Amino acid sequence: MLVKADLHIHTSLSGDGRSSLEDMLKAAASAGIDAVAVADHDILSVKKEDNPPLIIPACECSTTDGHIIALFIESPVTCLKKYTGRLPSASEAIHEIHALGGIAVWAHPYERHTILNENAVAFADIIETANARASFKNTEANKMARELAYRLGKPCCGGSDAHHLSEVGNAYSEIDCKACTLDCIKEALLSGRTQAVLVRNTPRLKKGISQFEKRRKKGFSPLSYSKGLLYIAYCLLLDFIKER
Repeated sequence: MLVKADLHIHTSLSGDGRSSLEDMLKAAASAGIDAVAVADHDILSVKKEDNPPLIIPACECSTTDGHIIALFIESPVTCLKKYTGRLPSASEAIHEIHALGGIAVWAHPYERHTILNENAVAFADIIETANARASFKNTEANKMARELAYRLGKPCCGGSDAHHLSEVGNAYSEIDCKACTLDCIKEALLSGRTQAVLVRNTPRLKKGISQFEKRRKKGFSPLSYSKGLLYIAYCLLLDFIKER
């Protein structure tokens, strides 16, 4: 069977997340998504298999080399900054993810830059090649990620990188597996029976609002509040120009 899995979503537990887990799951079900990886920033999500959509336990790990999504882990990645006070390298994070029995996904590799340490990427199991937010700063980000996966012989996956319920399913993975269970999905991903699907790019305005939410949670100063509003206006302008 083909399972539609959004392998990269955030809830309000992330600093820039805007929707609760319950609302994100309802949105996933409405979008026809069978499974989601709840990959909040440096926080391990809960596992849930009773009602659809299936939750894949996950964590988006911040490293000095970029963001690594840990899938199918049962305990936190202890090399992260919240535990050590410093950002780990990608290879450190991936090594621990593997030690925990998880799968390491290199998320949006070219979201912010066009140069990457491919030696570090080689340690990852899968490369995210369809991310609905990756093109905000680099319009060629997903294309470059596909080319990277091809060069390194890595499987591809997709995730919306949703920070609000309206973004769920904007990108996802089609996974060829025997059943929609954690074990079957994990086996299929490791076997490379997956392809990335980009449905639509998320509007930049959503990113602006997410960043505003991040500032709000940290506590607004007048300057921070003004900068947040200006960034929202800037994102709105970019979306308007794109539609012209």
